[in-house]
Amino acid sequence: MRYMKSQNVDRKLYQQLFNGEFGIEKESLRIDARGYLASTSHPMGLSEKISRDFSESQVEFISGVYDNLAGACDEICDLQCMVEAAIYDRPEGREYMWTYSNPPLYQAEGSVRIAEFEGYKESKTTYREYLAEKYGKVKMLFSGVHLNYSMPLAFFEMLQEKVPDKSLKELKSEWYVRLCDELMEDSWLLVALTAASPVADAGFLRGLGVPEEEWNQYASFRNSKYGYWNLFVPELSYADFASYLKSMERYVKKKEIDSIQELYYPIRLKPAGENTFENLKKNGVNHIELRMLDLNPMCCSGVARRDLIFIHLLIAYKTAYIIKNWKVQKWERKDKDRILLHQAASGFSFWEKYAQCKTYACGLIQDMKAFFSSCEKEKNVLFPDDYAVFDVLDFEEAKILNPAKRYANQLLENYKEDYIGARMREILA
Repeated sequence: MRYMKSQNVDRKLYQQLFNGEFGIEKESLRIDARGYLASTSHPMGLSEKISRDFSESQVEFISGVYDNLAGACDEICDLQCMVEAAIYDRPEGREYMWTYSNPPLYQAEGSVRIAEFEGYKESKTTYREYLAEKYGKVKMLFSGVHLNYSMPLAFFEMLQEKVPDKSLKELKSEWYVRLCDELMEDSWLLVALTAASPVADAGFLRGLGVPEEEWNQYASFRNSKYGYWNLFVPELSYADFASYLKSMERYVKKKEIDSIQELYYPIRLKPAGENTFENLKKNGVNHIELRMLDLNPMCCSGVARRDLIFIHLLIAYKTAYIIKNWKVQKWERKDKDRILLHQAASGFSFWEKYAQCKTYACGLIQDMKAFFSSCEKEKNVLFPDDYAVFDVLDFEEAKILNPAKRYANQLLENYKEDYIGARMREILA
């Protein structure tokens, strides 16, 4: 009877695989008509969902929380249209949005304005001044897309039947630690499939310290070793939530970082509200944040919807694995090795240089096809209406096997001769 009850619980959990909640954050820089970084103040007051992160010239679009990816994407597009209309006729001069991960032209590092917060938020500017001193302003000019994901409460209420010895808050945190661990194993795959920034201005590359012989070697500079990383490689523990917290806290205590906000990981576990250690410890994990996505200039939301669907499919696949293996003893995996592979995946010829990764990725996609095919046959999982599951998996596999299908190759073909000029002609058209 216990076995049958466990099987019934698993079946109910499987039915929740696609009932996630999503939010998107997209960063972009404002530019003037010459293709230079705008030196004007941020156009505040347009919406509470339009902010900025490090730079005063940056615009950060923040969607609401949706139970579908399409809603979050559509809102990001609407927010960008709002800003584009507002900055088109600014008294200081016409401005545009630079929708590419690598920055436009800029006068000098010293000309980059740090985000200027006032009043009770003034400490945010102080923190950014600390970051500028520690990492330099050049790295702060990268832009990207963050995908926030959470499972609905109903999923955890069902999971509690399988794990009755934990409270809902404890169970959620333990679950997200496991999911983060599983996704970190394949963070390099998401980099390789979404890399979309193979060209950059020479002044920017010199500012990053990229040797000239490496200028054409990266499909994603922001995910490479020249991207925005900590000055050391943190090693986090995913044994359980308490271990995860302790492993982060030790870097703060050793003053290697100012706070957990300064842990620049591809995937982060975040609480609801302010991202502080105290809040995370007290209230537990609310959602998972994937931070490795390049801006795709061919999509108004900054990321192709098929890529987002693939990420959700991967999460669902990992979720099913965790459900099935909840009681299996975990082992500690080395974050340093995972970060190094993540950085290697930013290389322009990654799939050709790392044959074992190509074999693994194709095998993973075949396993995902088999899993979702069985789900479809048994009718125990309902796919969202707008998910062409097997077309999406074929689409990602084609990028692995065919260089012409990769975003970085397509963009290099368009911009290799005149990066800034070609982008500006598109923007001004």
